[in-house]
Amino acid sequence: MGSKIQIYIKNEEVLVTQGVTRPVVDHYCTDREIVKTERVMADSDLQALNIVKEFANEKGIPVEVCDVNTTTGKLKASLRGIRTTPTIIVGKVRIEGVLASELLRNRLESCFSK
Repeated sequence: MGSKIQIYIKNEEVLVTQGVTRPVVDHYCTDREIVKTERVMADSDLQALNIVKEFANEKGIPVEVCDVNTTTGKLKASLRGIRTTPTIIVGKVRIEGVLASELLRNRLESCFSK
């Protein structure tokens, strides 16, 4: 049915630590705030992504990953009417939300067995 798998996920940037350094030589301009962030993905998105990549690798099918937290990903999701992650699209078939791994694999299998 489809020639590729598209998966829409959300990879968020979260604050890890925040603090204030001590001034070097007690000078006010060297006292600055340190902000550290990290990119994280919801467990449901990560699980779906891993299943899709594993399935696609076994079948030799290309995967297009769209992060809805990027400008391009947000635009693609908006044009396709995607409002939730994970969302997987194969041809005209849309698989939305969290599914058990076996159910997701079965749905993917049925998309490529037609």
